[in-house]
Amino acid sequence: MVSNAYRPTLRIALERVGTAVAFGVAPVCAFALMLSVGLDPGPLSHDFHYELYPEAAALLDGRNPFPDDFDPANLQPNLIWPPVAALLVSPLTALPIATADVVMAFLGLVCFGLALWLVGLRDWRVYGAFALWPQAVGEMRVSHLTPVLALLLALAWRDRDRELRAGLTIGLAIALKFFLWPLAVWLASERRLRGTALAVGTALASLLLVAPFMPLGTYVRMLMELGRTFDQDAYTVFGLLAQLGAPDAPARGVTFALVALLLAATWRLRSFPLAIAAALVCSPIVWLDYYALLAVPLAVARPRLSPVWLVPLITWGAAGSGFGIGDPVDSARVLVAFGVVTAVCALAERDRPPAWRMEPDARTSPQATSGTAEAA
Repeated sequence: MVSNAYRPTLRIALERVGTAVAFGVAPVCAFALMLSVGLDPGPLSHDFHYELYPEAAALLDGRNPFPDDFDPANLQPNLIWPPVAALLVSPLTALPIATADVVMAFLGLVCFGLALWLVGLRDWRVYGAFALWPQAVGEMRVSHLTPVLALLLALAWRDRDRELRAGLTIGLAIALKFFLWPLAVWLASERRLRGTALAVGTALASLLLVAPFMPLGTYVRMLMELGRTFDQDAYTVFGLLAQLGAPDAPARGVTFALVALLLAATWRLRSFPLAIAAALVCSPIVWLDYYALLAVPLAVARPRLSPVWLVPLITWGAAGSGFGIGDPVDSARVLVAFGVVTAVCALAERDRPPAWRMEPDARTSPQATSGTAEAA
């Protein structure tokens, strides 16, 4: 029998051990397991290995990396990443590809961690909870550049009062993955017109890197064809409706209506998380790891451990990417989980308006300064 005097101490000790196991040991084991699965039979960082690395190597050699006869349905590597993405990873081509795969995977972990740190997350338990998300741990197997995008979004949020910095950061994010264009709408809603112009200009200028190799119209058509090939398998509203057997036109109509609603709410509420949600809804291709981007506004809304950080764990078991992932149950789980995350983030903005909604003259007042520190 345990004496009544020792029961509180025992309970506290058990809570501490449980916390350490759940948010310290378990994430390390999950990453070790994913690393082992990725290396055997390999390759780790699948899309980086087969697409980004060879595309970057071709660009550095002055060769045309883009296919002459593009057929996304033939399961061959799709070497049509935006050139900015290939150039971003080009330093890794100095390494043997197997080594570069491992480096890329661990750089992704660093980018995720740094993104959460930049928006003010200091609770170590939350890092552990996020590391258990399949969207985070699974990224190291595919390397879709989602951690880099998360880092850029975190920088844009941190620099929201520095118009040109935020504009350039968002422009680079859009140049890496064009589906993030709704972030420019968020910036415009803040009346950051110069920043918005810089974001749009940066994204459009990045397309000029395609011009030496093929007409821009051809490149855009290739991207659209790729989207049409995978959109029924994506973790999107359209994907779910298609998987349930809905006709194409009504499914697209529902998707367009939802995008319009989210964009209107983004503009009206000047909402950072709703802009990210709009990007995920409107993109024809959304793999499981893309939803890790919502960890950035969630870290702002809930910087301490709360139940919402555990909601994405219900998406464990859903396939990561590629043909045949279109299980409607999996898609529904993903959409419900991150619908909850988005709602929590949006409601937190409403309940405690962040500093970027203040008028310029209010930002310099003592009250504004203390409010910003509290929100961070």
